[in-house]
Amino acid sequence: MFLVRFCGAESRKLIALFLIALGLKWLPLRAQEATLRIFFPDVGHGHAALVISPTGRTLLLDGGPDGAGSAVLVPLMRDLALSRLDVMIATHYDADHIGGLDEVATAFPPAVAYDSGDLTAPRESRLFTEYVSAISPVRRTLRAGDEIDLGGGVRATCLVANGDLLSGGRVGIFGRSDPFDQLENSASIGLLIQYGDFDLFISGDLTGGGGATTDVESTVAQLVGDVDVLQLSHHGSATSSNATFLSRLKAEVGIVQAATANTFGHPSVEVVDRFITTTPTSGTRPTPPDGDFPPARPPILFQTQASPPSDTRVSHQGFVAEGTIVIETDGRQYTVRGGRLQPRTFPTDGAERGVRTDFPPTILTRTSPVIPQAGEAVLLTAQIADDSGQIRSTRLTVSVNEEEPMSLPLARFSKTLFVGEIPGQPDGTLVRYCLTAEDDAGHATTSCGLYFAGITPIHAVRAVDAWGAPRYEGAPVRIIGQVTVGSGAFNRMQTEVFVEDETGGIRVFELRSQDRPVNIGDRVLITGRVKSFHGLLELDITNPLPVPP
Repeated sequence: MFLVRFCGAESRKLIALFLIALGLKWLPLRAQEATLRIFFPDVGHGHAALVISPTGRTLLLDGGPDGAGSAVLVPLMRDLALSRLDVMIATHYDADHIGGLDEVATAFPPAVAYDSGDLTAPRESRLFTEYVSAISPVRRTLRAGDEIDLGGGVRATCLVANGDLLSGGRVGIFGRSDPFDQLENSASIGLLIQYGDFDLFISGDLTGGGGATTDVESTVAQLVGDVDVLQLSHHGSATSSNATFLSRLKAEVGIVQAATANTFGHPSVEVVDRFITTTPTSGTRPTPPDGDFPPARPPILFQTQASPPSDTRVSHQGFVAEGTIVIETDGRQYTVRGGRLQPRTFPTDGAERGVRTDFPPTILTRTSPVIPQAGEAVLLTAQIADDSGQIRSTRLTVSVNEEEPMSLPLARFSKTLFVGEIPGQPDGTLVRYCLTAEDDAGHATTSCGLYFAGITPIHAVRAVDAWGAPRYEGAPVRIIGQVTVGSGAFNRMQTEVFVEDETGGIRVFELRSQDRPVNIGDRVLITGRVKSFHGLLELDITNPLPVPP
């Protein structure tokens, strides 16, 4: 046996060229160095991510739609000369996420396969049955707080599953009766992958309150913190990636796996606009969205396929690979390449140094009533939880019409339950509240909310920033006005009417049709949440009053 030692850059290049000639096209030039590789294969309209640690341990998250395992994932894994699959994870049980997992399991039987258990299992689904059959001997339930050591300093931490949080808190996703609710998506597993200073968050189709969905994202974001890369949930759907979530993560790079032929409006133009206009960690002002061209500086979106060309609901501001997207990182910087993409290298943002094992508290607040009458006090209850079980201090502040915040008392009723009262305010008053909690390790979380008291003039609701985005996105509000465009003028399956008062007009939208149609000239009282849709500010009355946790 001969031991041959190669030294120097030229020798490494010769080795790489030799391996490429053998067909190992995915092996990077720096394969001998400590590099984490993450592949986002083009599985059509579905999700799959293959993680390969510096030590060669492998993790597959989801398997794309039926057939993608055999057609895309298995060939990719063979091209990479993989001999095993160490970990398989199903983030949830939608067909475009588990469809190809049984095919992968046949070719590369996983050492262990994790999912969220049977709480939301679609037992009547053929694809679910095939998935369970393929991995049954090694199937395990992944729970919030579980950690997976992939070796070489790479750690994957489950932050949320079935609405349960690593902190010990819980977002109430079960028990709703709304037909537009997406329980299976809300139950998605959220995984934080860390290596050195590099952070990536993937969470299947996790919901953010869009439409009639439960907002799980806003609370999970408190655990995720600042990341370098985010895979936009639900293929960039308007049900996910809310403003609170994106502003807390501050990701420089986003990934979307969606098919050009998709009919779902993915990736949504309002979601992509929100993402690329979120100020990243550097504080550099993002490029204003124009709808047609990718931005020149972060945040930057990469897509496996182009957006549907004639669908007005979608964005065309992502860089398109038309193939597999690959991220390679040494923990200090990372490169995005693949398909027809020009390789782009980014430094890690430096916000989170090293691999985190201790996380901040989570805060889940509820106000009652959601929209008070003029002069009516509001009861604020908060579920505050921490993985250490110890909350050292809390603070509640309230500001009125953007004035200087004032501190208010907050009483502790149990280990996790805190209660305060916000004084009543006149009609049209904007109330902003913030609650801060700190644990024994000094990790702090601040969670804020807002609402308009009583009856609010429409002109106050219509306030926008310099880019035309609503200043009060998500705020619950009550208006009184006269109908100027009645029910059924645009859509008989959904509600779309226009209302105005003495100060202005606004579009009112609901996913479902109205029980009692309204006509031009009718005077109406409307409760909804401020939202932007295709650049048009509206009141969304689909889910104005959230279900308590």
